[in-house]
Amino acid sequence: MNATLEGRLDDAQPLFAELWQVLADSLRAAGLDQGLAVSGMPHTRGELREDSYDRSQSLYVEWRTPGGGYLGSVLVHGDGQAFAEFDVLLPHPRKPQWVIEAATAWGYRGALKSELRLLPALDS
Repeated sequence: MNATLEGRLDDAQPLFAELWQVLADSLRAAGLDQGLAVSGMPHTRGELREDSYDRSQSLYVEWRTPGGGYLGSVLVHGDGQAFAEFDVLLPHPRKPQWVIEAATAWGYRGALKSELRLLPALDS
């Protein structure tokens, strides 16, 4: 595995593609016919972070709007386990009492799970 930021980013591209698909599938299952806004967009910021538990290097990648607003991030641990979280902030199309706050995914390449994080709608 590459130890440089650029190398880790290159290595992570297939994982990112799989994450976009899993997250988009979650949104479609809820009734939203859209993919993730950042899918295919270049990241805004990336860095290597030392894991305080085992001292391995984790890759952290973040996406932001042109104005600096947070869109989401992916954290890939040294063993390949990933956690992704991206803001959605849309009313749930099938459950009006809920708002989809975010889409999250976790796991390893080839074995990713995803779910939507919901919040009660203000008028419910």
